[in-house]
Amino acid sequence: MINFDSHVTDLDPIALINNIDHTRRQHDSKMLLELMSDITGEPAKVWSNNVIGFGQYHYTYKTGRQGYWPILSFCPSLQNISIDVMHGLSDYQDLLKRIGQVKTTGNSLVLYKLSDIDKRALTAFLQQVFDDIEK
Repeated sequence: MINFDSHVTDLDPIALINNIDHTRRQHDSKMLLELMSDITGEPAKVWSNNVIGFGQYHYTYKTGRQGYWPILSFCPSLQNISIDVMHGLSDYQDLLKRIGQVKTTGNSLVLYKLSDIDKRALTAFLQQVFDDIEK
């Protein structure tokens, strides 16, 4: 879930991942970290609420509320890995169908095992999200 008051912390992303007591989740998180870094050209930073983010953009709502959020981000946990898309998933339904065994909730794509998904489709999805935010 996205916390709109998030900010960058001094935590080490690899240390955060290594603290997850689940070998596959650690492996999958490190693969996502590398993939998102390659797409954005940005280093991984830990934001509040253990979100690992890449780059940042400024947003302003119609209400005037403003803040910053990573361009691409994910949240690794013992149960799953969620990829957060601040502006929602509705524009990406075709790409999401190609990814495979995932769950979507609100603004999040929930992954359980990278081995169960089409990594090329996931890469295309992340690249499209990045391109859309960079416009």
